[in-house]
Amino acid sequence: MHAMHAKVNGAECIACIGYARRVAETQKTRPASAATVYAVLRSRFSGAHYAAGDKLAEQAIAAELNVSRTPVREAIGRLLADGLVTPAARGVVVAALDAKECQDLFAVRGSLEGLAAATAAERQAAGLLAPVVLANLREASEAVRAAATKGERREAARANSHLHMEIARAADNQLLLEALTRVWDRIAVATVTHLDDDAWLAQISAQHDEVIDAIAAGDPDTARTAMAQHIADAASTHR
Repeated sequence: MHAMHAKVNGAECIACIGYARRVAETQKTRPASAATVYAVLRSRFSGAHYAAGDKLAEQAIAAELNVSRTPVREAIGRLLADGLVTPAARGVVVAALDAKECQDLFAVRGSLEGLAAATAAERQAAGLLAPVVLANLREASEAVRAAATKGERREAARANSHLHMEIARAADNQLLLEALTRVWDRIAVATVTHLDDDAWLAQISAQHDEVIDAIAAGDPDTARTAMAQHIADAASTHR
């Protein structure tokens, strides 16, 4: 009786292992869902990969992500609902910001990023900010400067977005990070088209250094003020 029970359990175990393997293989080969495609495209907005007017072609995206056009079409539908893209001939293009929306976004961004910089500085003062975090911030700032020096506008915009989101992550506040991500989803397309002035790019790099220096010094008031001034100056270039 016990031997028979053991055999049954052994058979069940083998069946379970076989099922688990089949599930794993299915997951490996299963095409990306609309939610996955949407997440990829959405991250490109906050990462300043797109500028206003850029076309999002279903076929090209499907080929790039190795999926059918159906999940791409569904993902683009969600981007339409978000207001990130707008209908155009034979597809959609990245939506431009009007002046009012742009200024509203910068107002919110100034408050949120000022808080992020101050919180990161507070964490530094409390000994909670790992040295690698500060090293990453300085490296990200140098990436902005390097791209700007080479005249690579889009790369400078992407590096700029990355730096600001790294400062937000240094604050270690998930709600703040999520709120800023939503702001950057909308505003990053504008930064791509405005990072074309050499004097402004030099000013951006200097202001980034001021913010990072204040965070490194554990000075939340200076970090907040420096970031607020940086965002205010950026807003003035979009009027």
